[in-house]
Amino acid sequence: MNSDEKSGNGRHIDLFAIREGYATALISKAKNRKSQIAFTLVELLVMLGIFVVLLAIFIPYVASLRESDARVRCSDNLKLLRNALATYAGDSNGAFPRVRYDAEHRPDTYTAFTGIDDGDPFGEDTEVQPNDVSASLWLLLRNNLAMRKHFICPGTWDTRDPQTDEHGRPTSLKRRSNFRSGSNLSYSYASPFSSALQYSLNADRLDWGFALMADKNPGAAAASVSVHSRPLERAKGNSPNHNGAGQNVLYSDGHVEWRTTPYAGFKSDNIYTTLWPRPLEPGQQPPPDSNGFTGKNVGPSWAIDSYLVPSAEDD
Repeated sequence: MNSDEKSGNGRHIDLFAIREGYATALISKAKNRKSQIAFTLVELLVMLGIFVVLLAIFIPYVASLRESDARVRCSDNLKLLRNALATYAGDSNGAFPRVRYDAEHRPDTYTAFTGIDDGDPFGEDTEVQPNDVSASLWLLLRNNLAMRKHFICPGTWDTRDPQTDEHGRPTSLKRRSNFRSGSNLSYSYASPFSSALQYSLNADRLDWGFALMADKNPGAAAASVSVHSRPLERAKGNSPNHNGAGQNVLYSDGHVEWRTTPYAGFKSDNIYTTLWPRPLEPGQQPPPDSNGFTGKNVGPSWAIDSYLVPSAEDD
C-alpha cells in the first residue's frame, strides 16, 4: 500500500467519523429539544394550576368586598329614607306615609304597584287602590323628601324608577302615584294598614324596637323558617337583596342594624310575616313558636307586629 492510498484511506476514515459525529449530534439535539418541550409543558401546567388556585382565592375575596360595600351603601340608603320618613311624620302629626285605607272592606290587607300613572293617589277617582303600601312610599318622592336612587339596594339588580309616563315620556314625580315596577323598589315598609288593637304607624306611638323598613321581604319563604332554624336554613327567610345572608333593618328609634335573621323585630318578631292571620282579640296572647303568615290578605295582627311589605313575590 502506497502513501497515497494510506492518505486516501485516512481521509475516508475521517469523513466517516465526521458523519457519525454529526448524526450523534443531531440525535442529541433532538432529544434535548424534546426534553425542553416536555419541560415547557410541565411549566405551563404548573402555571395554570397556580392561576386556578389564585382565582379560587381572589374571586370570593372580591365578591366579599363588593357585598360588604353593598351592605354599607344599603344601610346609608335606609338612613336617608329614615330622615325622609321623619320629616314626613313631623309634618303629619307623627303619622308615617299612608294612602287611602279601606277599613270597612279590607282592613287587614295590602296592595302594591297600582295606579302608577295616576296623578293623585287621594282623589275620588284615583286608580290607586286602597291599602297600597308602595304608593305610600311614593309619597316621599311626591313631596321631594327622597330620591329614586335611595330606594335601590346596591346588592340587587334593581334599577331606579325611570320617571316616565305610560308612554315612556319623561314626567314629573307628582304626575305619578307609584313605582313603575317591583324592580324599582328594593325595600319593604311596615304595612300601615291594620285593624289590630292599638296598632298605629305613628312615630309617637311605636316601641323603639319596631322594624319600620328593611331590605325586601322574600315572600312565602319568610314563613318557612322558625326562630330556632339553623343559619343555612334561616337564609331562606332572609331578604334576597344580600343573597340570603341577612338584611339591613331600620328601626323606629332611627338606628339601622344588620341582622342575619328575619326574627329581628320587637321581642324577636319576624319582620317579614304577620304573627297571626287575623288581629288578636283583646287579652289574647300571641301564639308561641309561630312561623307567621305572609301574603296580601293578611296584615299586622297586634300592636308591635312588624309586617314589612311589599315582597319579592309582588314584583
